Amino acid sequence: MRFGYPVAVALVLAVISPPTASAATCTWTPTPLPLPAGMTTGEVRAADSQGGYAGQVAPAPTAPDWSTHVVRWSGGAVTDYGTVPGFGPFASVTGANGSGVVVGSTYAAATAHDQAFRSVGTALRPLPEPAGATDSWATAVNDGGDVVGYVARTRTTGGSSQVVHVAVLWPANAPGTVVELTGLPTTGHTEASGVDQDGTILVEHFTGSPFTGDATALYLWRAGTARALPVPAGTSAVAGNAISAGRVVGASTYSTNRPTGALWEQGGTFAVPTASTRMSSVNRTGQSVGYKEGSFLSVTYSVWQGTAKVGSFPGGGALLVSADNGTVAGWTRADPNAQVRPAYFRCL
Repeated sequence: MRFGYPVAVALVLAVISPPTASAATCTWTPTPLPLPAGMTTGEVRAADSQGGYAGQVAPAPTAPDWSTHVVRWSGGAVTDYGTVPGFGPFASVTGANGSGVVVGSTYAAATAHDQAFRSVGTALRPLPEPAGATDSWATAVNDGGDVVGYVARTRTTGGSSQVVHVAVLWPANAPGTVVELTGLPTTGHTEASGVDQDGTILVEHFTGSPFTGDATALYLWRAGTARALPVPAGTSAVAGNAISAGRVVGASTYSTNRPTGALWEQGGTFAVPTASTRMSSVNRTGQSVGYKEGSFLSVTYSVWQGTAKVGSFPGGGALLVSADNGTVAGWTRADPNAQVRPAYFRCL
């Protein structure tokens, strides 16, 4: 999964009522979220289906034990999950579900090892890796507890070896196991980037390096069968960043050779959200967030309903997550020199 914005740090909050103002005329207004004791900066990176959020937080950059912690907010209370024992000091969040499970990845500097994790209660635990895997990343979790992501392993073909990414599932009905997804292309790289509530998994396929650009095809995988999502003629690159209630959002590069935001409606119909470069998150009603690139590396974050833009937040923050309760979340800051703070945004 490719993101075009910086990764910082985050939190979670109580249930917020869905917006009641006209989405076409409202202003998406931020409310900063409190930080746990000792933490000075943060960012929301995921929302669950029950009004909760999750992300990363960190102390001041000058702190002698600087690290990023996984956190979750629910019902007005913040819980600091810390880091993954034996790994760290960094942890990043990529998903959360209605049962309070948080998933993401951490990094062991001593061994240069990326490791997928999930929470068990308020503790973070490494997820198992298949034999031969050298690294793992978790990217999403659904309310059923299925966790998806990908692993790195060495593939030898014709006497030459290459490290490739392989899409995987950590199934809720078989705790402690990991399954490599079959029925997908066997060349190049595959990465699972999202999972719907019905178990449908969004997969990106890369013919080149996944470190240098977007994928070349997207697939929806379920129960061993994969089907490709349609793309416009002449598409050279595509990204699938999230799936919810059968809708997929991401980006596509075609015709002008410049990326545009992309939406695949329920049933697979492709559409381009108005004035968008990349979409990052979508909720169960089709509300999504993303951004439009401007001049001098500037970006404007916005909210869409389907393909229609219903609000923007032009500066001083980022909209990264579209929550099922109608809010969006990410980070904000009071001025360009201030540290970023986790925040949710409501349509007022």
